Amino acid sequence: MLGMAKARLLAPWTGVEDRSAIYHVVSRVVGREFLLGRTEKEQFVKYMRLYEAFCGVRVLTYCIMSNHFHILLEVPPASERELSDAALLEKLEGLYSSQHVELVREQLAVLSRSRTPEGREVYQNLRKTYTSRMWDMGLFMKTLKQRFTSWYNKKHGRRGTLWEARYKSVLVENGLAARTMAAYIDH
Repeated sequence: MLGMAKARLLAPWTGVEDRSAIYHVVSRVVGREFLLGRTEKEQFVKYMRLYEAFCGVRVLTYCIMSNHFHILLEVPPASERELSDAALLEKLEGLYSSQHVELVREQLAVLSRSRTPEGREVYQNLRKTYTSRMWDMGLFMKTLKQRFTSWYNKKHGRRGTLWEARYKSVLVENGLAARTMAAYIDH
């Protein structure tokens, strides 16, 4: 089918073993135009670090060029330990307004005291609204690129997509391969 995005190939151990995966991620500006100056690169890094903290992924190294970027991204397995409400709210503070975080805080407080199965389900669903976006390369990249595109378009009075395609990612083995890729990106 045209227009349908293909599922990303993930590390074969994803969801099976409790170990991280490292990916070399690349995306290019549409038309390969040289649109990213110092201000744009700084804003991109700001958003990258913001979503890195929220998503629980780790940017090992990166290089933002004037028409594309490289990121060496470590994606840990989805946390088996449940994130506490306090830890979740702390992550939300980096992305949302204080009013939004306070509303979520109040909802979690009320729902966490529920004794009914329906109330517990609503509580878990509210948490999943946010936690489902964590420890996921695809959602990290999608959110980063969309947020940066919105900022860029507003700043430069333009409309439409900023990126040539979704993004490309290659699984990188730990050890020497990861160090070699990091050296390539840092070069």
